[in-house]
Amino acid sequence: MKKTSVLLLALIISMSLLVACGTSTNANTGNNSNDNSGGEEKTFNLKLGSIRTDEDPATSALKEFIKLVDEKSNGTIKITLYNNSVLGGLTDMLPGMTTGVVDMMHDRISCYGMLDGAAKFNIAAAPFLWESYEQLEGFMNSDDAKVWFDEAAKSTGVRAFAVKGETEARELSSSKPVVTADDFKGLKVRTAEIAVVQQTMKALGAEPVVIPFNDLYMSLRQGTADAQENGFLTIKNSSLYEVQKYLMQTDYIRDISAYYISENIWNQMSENQKNAMIEAANEAGEIESQITREQINETLELLKEKMDFVEIDLDSVRAKLGDSIYEQFDAEGRAWATGAYEVIKNYKGKN
Repeated sequence: MKKTSVLLLALIISMSLLVACGTSTNANTGNNSNDNSGGEEKTFNLKLGSIRTDEDPATSALKEFIKLVDEKSNGTIKITLYNNSVLGGLTDMLPGMTTGVVDMMHDRISCYGMLDGAAKFNIAAAPFLWESYEQLEGFMNSDDAKVWFDEAAKSTGVRAFAVKGETEARELSSSKPVVTADDFKGLKVRTAEIAVVQQTMKALGAEPVVIPFNDLYMSLRQGTADAQENGFLTIKNSSLYEVQKYLMQTDYIRDISAYYISENIWNQMSENQKNAMIEAANEAGEIESQITREQINETLELLKEKMDFVEIDLDSVRAKLGDSIYEQFDAEGRAWATGAYEVIKNYKGKN
């Protein structure tokens, strides 16, 4: 009887080992989330999704990213780009990384907050929060943010493994000059229907007006709104300079590009492969930043020929807003997860 029990136990152990060794090494189909930092490297064929068009600076950066990953991983990671929303929109691709619809995605870090468990990242696009792209990038690569990224990856099954690449900030155009915070008083500003944006405008004394983008040109022409907030490229491409006289560079909503991947796949990569991905993303992010800045600068010079450019005192705007707007939304947890602003406030105080 004792001999039979020993044989039965050995048989069970052998079967368990066979099951474990039989797990697929194909990153697109395997469900193994064990870290592969040691031992033989797996090979990966990954689908990278993006909503950006062929002409977008992000697309140029992604093509370079794919080449760099291939080189830095010694050919063990092959990536195919599907841009132009071929694999769906953000609400399709973000959760799709947990189901295998897509393996990777590239877009702005603020969209991470669409997933339950990553709501802290909604604060990235809070109005007037960041004084420069460099300040935003610095925080996103800080030890504080690393805690957020690790928590979000564990909670959502999606990891943002690199954050790099300047994106177009939102500016202000108006039928009257806006020089200081006081000039917002009574100004009817077309904004997106986002609570924190509307409350910010109200705190400045402005009157937020929600108008569909397709109706914006005519609404500005007819005076339904006095002002609007969009990037320079949008102002140019939509010919808003024809119905707005003054242009102010507020950079009041900033964002930054992020590279996302299924946490399951990420955990199957070796440390060398992870480093290859991160290094490639950072190099490609520099390319995106460079192209974006060139486009913005060229567009701004063009708009200055068609509109009156006004230097706005952003210090007066931030002084009028103070901490109240951010603390209100931080405490209520409406726009982002509670506690996010306090972390950023402490970071900014030390840097």
